[in-house]
Amino acid sequence: MFHIKRTLIFFLLVTLFTLPACAQTVLWEDENGVLMMGDDGTVTLMPPGTTPAPTPDGATPGPTAYLGEFFIEEDVPGEEITPEPTPEPTPEPTATPVPPLTATLQYGDSGDEVLLAQQRFTDLGYYHGKLSGDFLEGTQAAARRFQGMNGLSQTGKVDAATWQRMFSAEAIARDGSAPYATPSPTPAPTPFAYRRILRYGDSGELVRAVQTRLGELGFFDAKVSGGYYDATQRAVRAFQEHNGLSADGIAGEDTQTLLFSDDARSADEEKAAAPSAKYTLMVDVANQIVRAFTYDANGEYTVLVREMICSTGTDRYPTPLGTTIMPKKRARWGYFPTWGSHAQYLTRIDPANAFHSVLYTEPDERTLAVNSFEQLGTPASHGCVRLLVSDAKWIYDNCAEGTIITVYEGEYDPEYTMTLKPTLNQSTLRENPLPEPTPTPTYARENWPAEYRTLYRGREGEDVYMVQMRLAELGYYHGTVTGGYYGGTIKAVEAFQARNGLTVDGAAGQATQSVLFSDAAVAAEGMEPAASPTPEATDAPDVTPAPVEAAGTPAPEETMTPDLVPVVDSVG
Repeated sequence: MFHIKRTLIFFLLVTLFTLPACAQTVLWEDENGVLMMGDDGTVTLMPPGTTPAPTPDGATPGPTAYLGEFFIEEDVPGEEITPEPTPEPTPEPTATPVPPLTATLQYGDSGDEVLLAQQRFTDLGYYHGKLSGDFLEGTQAAARRFQGMNGLSQTGKVDAATWQRMFSAEAIARDGSAPYATPSPTPAPTPFAYRRILRYGDSGELVRAVQTRLGELGFFDAKVSGGYYDATQRAVRAFQEHNGLSADGIAGEDTQTLLFSDDARSADEEKAAAPSAKYTLMVDVANQIVRAFTYDANGEYTVLVREMICSTGTDRYPTPLGTTIMPKKRARWGYFPTWGSHAQYLTRIDPANAFHSVLYTEPDERTLAVNSFEQLGTPASHGCVRLLVSDAKWIYDNCAEGTIITVYEGEYDPEYTMTLKPTLNQSTLRENPLPEPTPTPTYARENWPAEYRTLYRGREGEDVYMVQMRLAELGYYHGTVTGGYYGGTIKAVEAFQARNGLTVDGAAGQATQSVLFSDAAVAAEGMEPAASPTPEATDAPDVTPAPVEAAGTPAPEETMTPDLVPVVDSVG
């Protein structure tokens, strides 16, 4: 039986009015019994289930008084039992008020409401782009995906119904998880800032960021390692192809800018339409060659159409590397006031540079700056790409707005470049036709040379061809065997002379050729001489590209004043 120690501590009045007759007040009730107080103030512990005596008919119950704190103790010294407090109920979450929408949001819109929509799509997992406030392809795609997941018409526009659903507690997230109420806004991501080109073999945090972003878009499913190798290269190429870029597997500025933008198409979005342009232009600044490619049967730019010798920018005024999309702007004649020169058939590369012909002092073909013609094949411009008149006209006529232009550094091969360089016709001030390729000489080391002549820069002929073949056989020459003695051959001869104890001057005289064609010739480091003294003959390259236009010297154009207002430019 419980022992009750009464320690009633009253902080307020026990009662304010006289309790009615026979009234009893329940002070406490639990599994041990009911603690009651009668109208005379007597406190009694009653068995469990006891109910208070009824109030007489007509009597009004007195007010319940606050009785203060009390303790009911068991016979355990020093241990007090405190009644458990009643837990407060958890309040039901209330829906976040939906911000007002002033008008339907659609492609091309911008402003705070677009920014708010992008934030909400990001919270729900539908949008991974930059919070820019501009309603472009990425936002449109996010709207369509949200609408599809939430049973709405997939218009790609944010109308009133879409807006209400987005900010409701019933909005379904991209991963299909249960609906949830509007979360707290998250800070906007750090804007993308291009730092450097990334390619196979690179490593570091920039590569890690690219891998992470490719993974978010569904192109990369390997471990985010920070190493740019096969899996990353494949993922970059897949992203480029899916997003309408030149698919070279190199993450340059254009690729990274699109990758981290809201315009990037994820793997589950519709593939970007193939470029409508018929050609793509590849500008090789190492070899001063522009190559035009067109589509193959698979719709890829692999078919070489034309090769054009050029002059790109100097070290002081370099032609920017990277990929651009040809704008619409072009002109029959262009003027460069900073340099006081003119050029024909100007076709823009970017806002600062263009493809154009060699230079003139006036918009008149009779005023050709001959040195600009002679400089073709070497860097000589202020950032533009100078070309033969016929080549500049071909680009002007055939490469439309939207043509993809890639400026890059190829493998150095000056001998091949010189196969594209014509001579100047002094009468027409246009280029002479390139010579027809000669039959391929038969390489036979033991029978060569019968006679010697000193070979140096600019020499051409069968003896140059044989020297190049022998240098390639010994591992010194890695360019195209053309029969033309230029920079690549000179470097190879210098390396051979140094390794074989000869005077290093880059010219192949009798002493150099005697050692070169002898069995005593020392091969380049890491190379073994051919076991057979007679290597298999190789075909000479076709030193002229397949013609696109009719052969023959172009007829001089009639001198004319421009029929358009000349383009005023500060580059050349």
